[in-house]
Amino acid sequence: MFIARSAAKITRARTLFVLLALLPCLGLAAWAVHRRSAAHCDAVRLGWQRQLGLPLAVTAIDHPRPGVVRGFDCVVKAADGGPALSVPQIEVETSTAEMRLRIDRLRCDTNAAAVLAGVAREWLERGARYDRNCVIEVADFAWDTAEPDDATTLRIECVAHDGTRAVRIVRPGATATTDEVRIVRTTDTPPDDDRRGEQPAIRLDVEADCLRPVPCEILTACAAGAPLGGLDAGSRAGVTGTLRAASTADGWSGTARGLIERVDLATLTAALAGGASGEATISVDELRWSRGRIETCDLGCAAGRGQIGQQLLEALVATLGCRPGAAYGPADGRQRSFDAAALRLRIDDRGAELLAGGGLASLGGQSLLEPPAAAFPVERLAWLIAPRGSTFVPAGGPGGWLMSILPRSAARSQ
Repeated sequence: MFIARSAAKITRARTLFVLLALLPCLGLAAWAVHRRSAAHCDAVRLGWQRQLGLPLAVTAIDHPRPGVVRGFDCVVKAADGGPALSVPQIEVETSTAEMRLRIDRLRCDTNAAAVLAGVAREWLERGARYDRNCVIEVADFAWDTAEPDDATTLRIECVAHDGTRAVRIVRPGATATTDEVRIVRTTDTPPDDDRRGEQPAIRLDVEADCLRPVPCEILTACAAGAPLGGLDAGSRAGVTGTLRAASTADGWSGTARGLIERVDLATLTAALAGGASGEATISVDELRWSRGRIETCDLGCAAGRGQIGQQLLEALVATLGCRPGAAYGPADGRQRSFDAAALRLRIDDRGAELLAGGGLASLGGQSLLEPPAAAFPVERLAWLIAPRGSTFVPAGGPGGWLMSILPRSAARSQ
């Protein structure tokens, strides 16, 4: 028996096979090749770069599961083109309402901190650009200067709701302690029928509780644009404490207290004539400011063995009214040694007081320098740290910055 064959039927069957089987297979193969191609990697990189707003380099990408893109050797570049933030591996999961980033390992230096702080500011201020909530989870996080066993997890949450945008940073400790920073930006837009043409009122609230040291260099990098007067506590200095602050149209107001450890006196006093050397601890027992100016400050400073320049000793006597102690004696060189130093500085609208249980500094069991007998005008502190050769009221550098934050009544006192 012979099977009847039709050329037309065979052609139709072959065409149907090509359309239903072979072409989809070829399409899937082409799609898979494209997903592995440099062009697709570059397209994903450009998308991330637009979201971030900074130059970005990515070596390769992968799609481990639906909705998730994994990038390898990601480097966020600084404004000058150099690397600022490097991440070996990152996973990006995107939905209609949220973007979730998972990072395996991050060592944060000053450049990386400046980049992250800049992105956080952009997210808080540019709601139209960042239309999704964002969660960043770091499995292994540490400051680049920290000990290896100081690594822990880090979680950053960026959330927006009804005109309020907030950033929350949580870093759990090895015990029950947890470091947390919360920044909330609230925009109060006046109703059009009541206040036409008025700009919306913007308020920024910051709360920070840090029980483990945060490097001072990191804080300085995060506060880019804030006038710190060029003060530097050194590469080993770390800050612990609490902060409550709010910024409105009138400026910053708030309170703070805490501890600054391992302060390098040589770095801190580099701008002062004579300078000093050694390591100190500064305890801020009370700091209260309003509208950008100090209202009350009560801090202590203690240092072990070190040296102080003869010029700085003479400036303390001439400018602040400190008194030479029994060990002061005639100068025998540019630097004078001391065994220990301790002082307490109090500032309010009445002036400043420099106090000490014994002498401000001691040598061989005798006082090297005694505190002033009475309070003094606060602007003398600005004169003390003014650049060398200043002949007028300090207008720049640390002295000018200090004048800008002193209590107004104290700054005008003579």
